[in-house]
Amino acid sequence: MRPKRWMLRMVLLLALAPVALAAEEPGQIKWNLSAFTWVQRVPAEAGAPANEQPAQLGADRLEALLGPVLARVDGKEVRLFGKNELKELASALSEAFALAQPGEDLVLVTTSRHGGGLLERAEALTARLFVQSGALHLIVHDARLEFMDAYIAYNLQPAFVYGSRKTPSAERLQAPGVTRLRPDWLALPLAPAAHAPLAAPAPVPPAAPVAAPALTPPAAPKAAPEPAPSAAEAGAYEAKAQRLRTLKRLRDDNLISEAEYQEKREAILRTL
Repeated sequence: MRPKRWMLRMVLLLALAPVALAAEEPGQIKWNLSAFTWVQRVPAEAGAPANEQPAQLGADRLEALLGPVLARVDGKEVRLFGKNELKELASALSEAFALAQPGEDLVLVTTSRHGGGLLERAEALTARLFVQSGALHLIVHDARLEFMDAYIAYNLQPAFVYGSRKTPSAERLQAPGVTRLRPDWLALPLAPAAHAPLAAPAPVPPAAPVAAPALTPPAAPKAAPEPAPSAAEAGAYEAKAQRLRTLKRLRDDNLISEAEYQEKREAILRTL
């Protein structure tokens, strides 16, 4: 009997499970994490200025930079990378940036079940990354590329495109505190913005003659301090705070959508 399509999909999803990352090799070009997930050093696009590479970017630093990036998918703002997805990529990216030369970019494909369920369709994310002008540049060509059905049904090999300085894609990205060079291109600063230099102190003018002190009216009595909240009020506050923290964790782990998070949050806040 011919196997059902969903069984083939399950087998392929198991094959996409991440594998252990090989130790860094001198001159390593490609880091294969699973069947359709990898990081690769490639020549930079023709005419591109030299990159500030090799660059020492730790895995934790890369997670902190890329984790807040949002993409617009089906009219909603969602995290570009899943939490576990980015954790698996960060080590490979860190090693690749340590080896990348000024004339090279990094490209990546990562395939994940972004909906979180085991039977969710696996979708690919494709991007180009490089370090320039004190920032990590991220250009995304596909935030959610559906290719798995065609691959399973017709053995059609996907043709991945990684993003380009010259040709914008249809993706729309955003993140706090970044420079948005194009809707699909973000520059994430590697260091906090420098503070303006402190101005020199102004010269102190000569002291004026001291006048006789004026009589000051008596100070108004201080208001009585507000009573401390009761144990019941404190307990209710802590319960609502815990609900809000739990709700945020569910959203960060992609177990609920942004819209569901906002709706439940408003409902909790209205009870305060």
